Amino acid sequence: MRRISLKAVTYCILTLFLINTYALFSLYKSDLTQTEFNRLGQSNGIANLDLPEIDFASLNDTWYDSPIEMLIIAPNRSDFIDILKPYADWKNQKGVKTIILTNFSLYPGIDNAERIRNMIKSYYESDRIRWVLLAGDAEDDILPIRYVFNPDVTLVSGQSEYSNWDEYYKPTDFYYADLNGDWDQDGDGNWGENPDNNANGIDEINWDPEVYVGRLPADNALELSNMINKSIKYEMNPESGDWMNRMLLSAGISSYFPPEDEARLSEYIWKNYTQFEMNFTHLIQSTGSFTPTIPPFPNIQTDLTHSNFEDAFNGDNFGDGNSVVFFAGHADPTQFTDSSGYGPFYTRDDASSSNNTNMPSLVYADACTTSPYDVDYSVGDNNIGENLINRPHAGAIGYIGGIRVTWYLEEDSNLEKLNRGNAKLFFDEFFRERKFQQGRALFDSKIAYMNSDYFLRGDTSMELEWQRKNILAYNLLGDPEIDIYTDNLATVPNYFQESIYEGQLVSFTLKDNLNRTVPYGRVHLRSSDGKFYTAYADIEGKVVFRLPPQSNETFNVTITGHNLIPSTFNFTTIEDSSIPELIDFEFSPQKITVDDNPYFRLISQDTHSGVESIFIILTKNNFQDYFYYQVKNNFHQNFEIFNITLNKLKPGDYSYAFVVRDFTNITSLYYQSSYFFIIETTITYYIIIVSLILILSIMAFSIYYTIYKLTKLKETNRKIK
Repeated sequence: MRRISLKAVTYCILTLFLINTYALFSLYKSDLTQTEFNRLGQSNGIANLDLPEIDFASLNDTWYDSPIEMLIIAPNRSDFIDILKPYADWKNQKGVKTIILTNFSLYPGIDNAERIRNMIKSYYESDRIRWVLLAGDAEDDILPIRYVFNPDVTLVSGQSEYSNWDEYYKPTDFYYADLNGDWDQDGDGNWGENPDNNANGIDEINWDPEVYVGRLPADNALELSNMINKSIKYEMNPESGDWMNRMLLSAGISSYFPPEDEARLSEYIWKNYTQFEMNFTHLIQSTGSFTPTIPPFPNIQTDLTHSNFEDAFNGDNFGDGNSVVFFAGHADPTQFTDSSGYGPFYTRDDASSSNNTNMPSLVYADACTTSPYDVDYSVGDNNIGENLINRPHAGAIGYIGGIRVTWYLEEDSNLEKLNRGNAKLFFDEFFRERKFQQGRALFDSKIAYMNSDYFLRGDTSMELEWQRKNILAYNLLGDPEIDIYTDNLATVPNYFQESIYEGQLVSFTLKDNLNRTVPYGRVHLRSSDGKFYTAYADIEGKVVFRLPPQSNETFNVTITGHNLIPSTFNFTTIEDSSIPELIDFEFSPQKITVDDNPYFRLISQDTHSGVESIFIILTKNNFQDYFYYQVKNNFHQNFEIFNITLNKLKPGDYSYAFVVRDFTNITSLYYQSSYFFIIETTITYYIIIVSLILILSIMAFSIYYTIYKLTKLKETNRKIK
């Protein structure tokens, strides 16, 4: 082996020292750090600044290629399609971009249910759809439902499904809402298994629905026509009246031993929600262990009986109908009842003959098996839920009820478990969270239930079959997107009377003519050249949208929302002739050092389309080359004051300029010879550099000396030997 000479080692050390020293000076000598600045190209002068363009492409996409929001899925039958077209047209007119689909057979899947779900999933992935309306009954040759493995009744002694229906496989449309996974992870043909039944110990359901699903359970064109006509009238030309501001709450007795008064739940609902929004009638049966509170005038509380319920439902003796109806008790497909012995309180025949004409209600039945719409006519299709939704011009506009047995737990003092928790949280979403669209309230309440304290405490889990059953069993008959009335109708003012400029950010709080805020309202705009855009208000009614930069363009506007009569307006955009201005600026510190982060506060203004960006241009050689820092509004912002903190800068003489640009690409340049600052080389700078050199020198010498001594030691040892 050859010995490396001391001279070679010395050369290596010196070389490394020089390389590191040079690299240190080179790094420190660079003009500006790159993390916050974007390098621009060469320029012959400040007038030739090359700035990045506004991203008009993404703005135009929102106007010309708005995503689909709603799917109406139907069997491939021309009579169904013809009936559905006017409804889809209305949805599009009010700004809910909607298409009708019948081609689910083209999608992969082992059966039509999976093909339908894969079609929904495809549109969710491409367009983030929100609403799905299944326009057809749940029969295999129409729009089949998914049967999941859910043997809940087999685990509770003495329990069974109604009429000896299958105790292991239960139907649910939740399958079409929860789009994660394929619901048969182990491929055994048992859909929706809990971890105990899955071969790999995995829950086959994600329990986080992506879309809101409802169904119109039509067997034929006549039934579909009845439901669609009722829905169109409800939204476009409703029968205005006090019924829109009335709710019927009814509660029976679930058990005497122990005493289980469902009136505790219905009273909780009116005390915490209804009384602040609507007038109501409260019909109850009581075990005597619960003393109900007398509601304030003009609300009514009396006994729950068949005649009282039917009269209240139809609006005969308890006011003029109801927008919302709630029942809690026992039931089967043929009747609402309880354990008091005074039932039934309502029957499927009552539903078939309901005469709340032009006042259809959202009905929530907190009870078992009131809506088994997957079963044949003899028992299934002839049920309370379907009879109400099928009733022409009357009955229900939406029906939420159990498709099979559902569950409650005794001594549920917090009203948080199973049926009671489901119902309570539905009305919490509906009233407190202002989610008046029936499908949104239902599915969001399911999520709220699974995230409630009852679950967070660890008292229960979705692995339990009865918990799974309740989430799966309560399905919506009706259009999930329909907004349910809670008050008399009102109009909205014309928010488009003043001058509106191209590219302008339009912003207002949507209120009706009674000065009531409209939560989650829709402002839909369209133009003759194909622009189609819907701006949604937030829960406080705030609407914000940016117009495209095109002048002399006429927009037709349709405003719809909670308790609103649909209103239409139009306006024409005016050319943006305003020059964006930099009103004032300040920067600190006044004497910038290499240790400072320069800070700019900029005040700008553009009275038409608004300020899009402000650029700070920095140079050390009279803008022959330069760097910029950009701050900007996004398409939904209209800030005029901007605060910018720069990176630390290296020593040198800097000039700077400002460019202000608006949303129609009009720019203003601000530059004066006084726009400069000097960053001097400080004594600290020299101290740091000298210190680093000394440290490196000491390190190099130490290494050299150590190697030298080791070499000498080896030579000494060799001589001794």
